[in-house]
Amino acid sequence: MRTKTIHTSQLNPRYYHEHEKQQLLSKSMSESATEDIIDYDDDDSEARSQFGTRQYWDDMYIGMGDFSQEEYSWYYSWDTVKPYFTKYVPPPPPSKSLKSEFSNIPKILIPGIGNDGILLDLYSAGYTNITAFDYSANAIDRQHDLLYTNPRALKNIDLYVKDARNLNETNWIEKFDVIFEKGALDAIYLSGDGNVEMAVQEFTSVLKVGGIFMSVSGVVPEELRRELFPMDQWEWIRDGSDDLKAGYFVWKRTR
Repeated sequence: MRTKTIHTSQLNPRYYHEHEKQQLLSKSMSESATEDIIDYDDDDSEARSQFGTRQYWDDMYIGMGDFSQEEYSWYYSWDTVKPYFTKYVPPPPPSKSLKSEFSNIPKILIPGIGNDGILLDLYSAGYTNITAFDYSANAIDRQHDLLYTNPRALKNIDLYVKDARNLNETNWIEKFDVIFEKGALDAIYLSGDGNVEMAVQEFTSVLKVGGIFMSVSGVVPEELRRELFPMDQWEWIRDGSDDLKAGYFVWKRTR
C-alpha cells in the first residue's frame, strides 16, 4: 500500500471559488444521482468486516478513519498498475486527448473510486473517457478536490454517487469498454452475503461484449470468484490467484 499526501495548498479553499466546486458537485449529487442509492435496512449489520460498512468509508473520507483522507491508493499505486493496464488497454495516441472529440477512446468505468488518485494518473496517460462512482458521497466530494488540480480532468471525468448493487442506469447498458476496480469487489464482498454477486451482475450488464474487466482483489475467495466469472461467459486473460499481494485479474466478456 502507498499513502500519498496532497499538498495543503492544492486543497485550500482560497485557491478556488467555492461556487465553482458546488456547480461541479451538483453533477453527482443531483436528484437523479442520489435516488440511485438504495436504503437497505440495517445494511451495515450484515457486514463481515468494518471494511464492508458504508459508515466506515464515510468516516474515512472526512478524516475519521484509519487511512489518509487526502488520498489513498488501495493495494497498488499507478506505478504498479500501469504495466498491466496499458498492456490490456493500450492508451490512445497523444493527439486523441479530448473525449468530446474522439469517440474511439475506450470508455472506462471505475467503481468504488474512494479517494484514490488513480483518476488523474489515467487521465494523464491519455485515458480521458472515464466514469467513476462510489456509494459514499464523502468519497465523491474528495475526488472533486483531487481533480481540481487538473481543470480539464475535472471537467471531463464523470463522477457519481451510486451503489454497485443497483446502478439503475439504463443508458449504461453495454456502454463501457473497460471496468477497472481496485478493492471494490473486496469491500462489497465484506458487506454481506449476496452483495458481490449483485454487483458483478450489474457490472456485466454495463460492460460491452468483448470488453475488459480488470480487478485488483485479495479478499474474494477463489471459488466464489470462479463462480462470479464463469468460463462460459468470461475469458480468463490473467489469473492473479498466485500473486503475492493482491491478485491482478483480467477477464474479457465473451457473451
